[in-house]
Amino acid sequence: MAQFDELRALSEDEVVTHSYVRDVPLSGGKTLALITLDNGRDHTRPSTLGPLTLLELGDVLAAQKARAAAGEIAAVAVTGKPFILAAGADLSKVGDIPNKAVAKQLAQLGHQTLGALSELGVPSFVFINGLALGGGLEIGLNADYRTVDRNVAAIALPEVFLGMIPGWGGAWLLPNLIGVENALKVIVENPLKNNRTLKGQDAFDLGIADTIFDSVNFLEDSITWADGVVSGSIKVKRANEPGKIERAVKWDVAVGIARKSLETKIGTVAKSPYVALELIKAAKNTDRATGFAAEDEALAELVSGDQFRASIYAFNLVQKRAKRPAGTPDKALAKPVTKVGVIGAGLMASQFALLFVRRLKVPVVITDLDQARVDKGVAYIHNEIDALLDKRRISPDEANRLTALVTGTTDKADFADCDWVIEAVFEELEVKQAVFAEVEKYISETAVLATNTSSLSVEQIGA
Repeated sequence: MAQFDELRALSEDEVVTHSYVRDVPLSGGKTLALITLDNGRDHTRPSTLGPLTLLELGDVLAAQKARAAAGEIAAVAVTGKPFILAAGADLSKVGDIPNKAVAKQLAQLGHQTLGALSELGVPSFVFINGLALGGGLEIGLNADYRTVDRNVAAIALPEVFLGMIPGWGGAWLLPNLIGVENALKVIVENPLKNNRTLKGQDAFDLGIADTIFDSVNFLEDSITWADGVVSGSIKVKRANEPGKIERAVKWDVAVGIARKSLETKIGTVAKSPYVALELIKAAKNTDRATGFAAEDEALAELVSGDQFRASIYAFNLVQKRAKRPAGTPDKALAKPVTKVGVIGAGLMASQFALLFVRRLKVPVVITDLDQARVDKGVAYIHNEIDALLDKRRISPDEANRLTALVTGTTDKADFADCDWVIEAVFEELEVKQAVFAEVEKYISETAVLATNTSSLSVEQIGA
């Protein structure tokens, strides 16, 4: 595939997730080709989908298509190593893409490889046995049928959170599988709620998976179920698949409501959520090829843009907790943070406050234009802490401590003893400049001022 030579050149040190094939007997003398994705590492290094991985998987799927045409196999299934299907695209490689043309190649390669699952000439299955994020979930969406392990901890399309869109079929396939409202939740709403993920049961309830099995015999039960589908003894019904009424009446209304919600919560500067909305809207009445071509263009445009590069830097710095990300200051410059101030009490500001109090476990104070907004922001944070307690992700004692650490104020003098202050106000230069000018009157000379801007000049904000 000479058209992907530039991607190959970027992938010399890729940790390749290999595609291992073994034949599994089915009833009636038939055979299922089972492909297992495995990067040779343990569960602490999830399998990812870089260019070399996709090229290898594409070759393996092409070989299975030839076998199907020869009558050697009656079905193809894909699963992953223990606890992991795939954690999506190899972001270390995506961040190295030099221009829009190469970014488009990555989108096209993903579509070409994963899209082959629907063109094998025999039924295709994906057994979601573990973590399935981004491109990992899109492997499943491109197949004809899906099973899911009841105990899978995380299934998601987090691309919007990173400044991208689900670009290997997800933006077109998901709304046409589970309906527009459910797809909006998975593609747009969840990523913007601290990157919320689905459990195995959630994926089944939404209709992402056709059936669900317990972990103890997951693979065996999935194969038996696939055998039933191939033989015709099992008929798959999809309750959430959109019909004519949803497409004619609900679709555009749901997208419009989602757009207004985004404008209220995050403004209009961030590109990826709105691009995702446009792709979902178009999925109502376009065919697969048209939808995939639109994803190619959208993904190429976003990946080659500044917002995505900033998001990837932040991802590497914070989410991956890299030991030494490029551009980080010397550790000798670090100093303790004993109190954090957040300017703003909207959704983004409140999520920042929640992040800081959970990670640092120090006092966090938020502020806004009036007490009503401050109270609303504090209530949101306290409610999120309560939700963590309900899910047993934190203990009652920790919930009480975290709740007590979060306060709100309209008096900027309460920021005087903050070591770190970040603004998350409206994305206008003059507004951010005014906020910094006001808070500088109260904070110490050694406090760090930070901005949450996604497109404005930091130098101009601090001028």
